[in-house]
Amino acid sequence: MISMRFKSIFLIISISSLVSTATLYAQKPTDSLTQDLYSKGIKNLEIGEYYTAQNLFQEIVILDSTHQDATMELMRLQFAQKNFVAAEELATRLVQLYPEDEKNWIALVDIYKATENLDGLSTAFDRLIALKPEDSSFYYDKALTLTLKEDYKGSLALYDKIESKFGLEDRLFIAKTEIYTQQNDVKKAVSEAKAFINFKPGESTPYLFLANTYLNLKKPKEALKVLNEVEPKFPNEPYIPLTKADAFKRTNKSDQVFEELTKAFKMDSLPVEVKIRAIYSVFQDFDKKISFPFAEKLSSMLVESNPNQASAHAVYGDILLQKGQLEEARGYFLKALSLDKNLDFIWTQLLQLEVSEGKYADAQKHGLEAVNVFPNHSGILLFTGYAYLLDKKHKEARAFLEEALNQANPENTDLMVQIYSSLGDTYHAVNLHAESNVAYEEALKIDSNNTYVLNNFAYYLALRKEELSKAASMSKKSNELNPGNASFQDTYAWVLFQQENYDEALTWIEKAISAAEKPTATLIEHKGDILFKLGKKEEALSYWEKALQLTGTEKNEKLHQKIKEKIYVD
Repeated sequence: MISMRFKSIFLIISISSLVSTATLYAQKPTDSLTQDLYSKGIKNLEIGEYYTAQNLFQEIVILDSTHQDATMELMRLQFAQKNFVAAEELATRLVQLYPEDEKNWIALVDIYKATENLDGLSTAFDRLIALKPEDSSFYYDKALTLTLKEDYKGSLALYDKIESKFGLEDRLFIAKTEIYTQQNDVKKAVSEAKAFINFKPGESTPYLFLANTYLNLKKPKEALKVLNEVEPKFPNEPYIPLTKADAFKRTNKSDQVFEELTKAFKMDSLPVEVKIRAIYSVFQDFDKKISFPFAEKLSSMLVESNPNQASAHAVYGDILLQKGQLEEARGYFLKALSLDKNLDFIWTQLLQLEVSEGKYADAQKHGLEAVNVFPNHSGILLFTGYAYLLDKKHKEARAFLEEALNQANPENTDLMVQIYSSLGDTYHAVNLHAESNVAYEEALKIDSNNTYVLNNFAYYLALRKEELSKAASMSKKSNELNPGNASFQDTYAWVLFQQENYDEALTWIEKAISAAEKPTATLIEHKGDILFKLGKKEEALSYWEKALQLTGTEKNEKLHQKIKEKIYVD
């Protein structure tokens, strides 16, 4: 992707950002009709009626193709919707009609960046340089474009011109060094980085840049040499031990890595977000046996030095969660949220944890709190729905899951499958069978190999004695995709049972019982049902009685009836 260091007219390219920029370049249209339409369009932008505004601006442009303000607003709307072809056409029209207006060229630059049109960018920056010859940023943007085009000679020549015209600055040394590094020209890259040190010998940044240049050139020992020499000069510079840790990592010296990171973490001048990135890099770069204890130590240091920083507690909680210390992790998530409730990802982690641990009442309570803060967050709505669904509070679950579907991004296919499958479960539970089938079908349209959906859909069809051939096909597929799963094997046994294929059903229920770590009451009861249909009534009764022992306090009236009357009850 193209670097975002370019100057941009689109500060945020979402539709919601358009209101703040809607009137920046407004002029008074001379024609009363277009003036009225334009005013209405701006008002619609201000209240969020973006498509109405778009239609109004489109109408103006049809009436007056030279209307600069309406064309600009229409272009912004097209850009926000990622209709880049239409946006480019409008921007091109603007630069043709008003070639002396800087903002039109900057808008075209934004479009070229989005479409990675490097040739277009180069031409546009030439025009901006001509319009604003004393603005050094456009020269730098043009030089960067040439670098991206791998025209290193042209880029270096332009940087020389920038130096001659505007004088030396930090970014000149950095840009030239990066070019030489990309060309793997070690001598020139190092020479340019050293020239940066000569330019600012009293600052730590150039020394760190030289060290990182050596690292980029795969020379960690040279980087360490620079860092060791300069460390006494800047003893309170946290990025020196941080960079040393990176260098030691390149030489596979984990003990030294952790020693340097510990040193850096003791410095309050190192930003919290940098420390957090360092913690997660430990996970990425080292074996878990090494990384877990050290990441936990660093996280503890982070919390100790930043007790009122929500993100510090959140990170510690995440580390503990990955270690399997669930209750401790939950405590840190709750602490993080007590400091800052506006952390949607922590709410999501907390709800996932509580649901997985069967703390449904807690998950429901925290889900309501989270939804109050993030009413349109599909993930939070989903897990709140889970908390009610698994607690068999189906009415509440349905409301949250349906709202999750309304708020979900259809492009997030994993989330969409989770929502649809949960709705399938919920609708079945409240006897909305047709709706349940539709939800499962929608999930399978997205992921036809989702074993959870295949299994549940098949099982509920079997319970309802509907479309048994389809149920058998789906259940068989789930077992092929995930062999040895006791729940899936039980489902297939039950489908075969409903098809009156009792011999094969017995084979599959026995597979399920063998595969289960602790056979459930349902598995044992199902085996009893199959044995009864095979004429083995005494064995069936024995299994029903075993199933009853496993139910505990759970009510199962049918099972009681089977035992009492010694018959199969559908």
